[in-house]
Amino acid sequence: MTAPRYRCTACGNLTRFDVTATRTTRAFHHYSVGGELKVEEEVVLSETFEEVSCRWCGNGNAVEEIGADPAGEQTGTATHASGR
Repeated sequence: MTAPRYRCTACGNLTRFDVTATRTTRAFHHYSVGGELKVEEEVVLSETFEEVSCRWCGNGNAVEEIGADPAGEQTGTATHASGR
């Protein structure tokens, strides 16, 4: 799965966001003889983004998901409300 990109329309931030997500994963847990865990082959089965807020200005109501259009420019596709 590819993680979405975001933009804050309040301050213009494109790089720093606080994201709350719920994931369901399947992973191979490999324990050493000494009992140390190493997680291998983790696969994300589902992922839900609960809340996204701007790290710069704290606004969650002005954050939108962006994607690339065929010309390579960023376009807004959805708005996420944070409840903050």
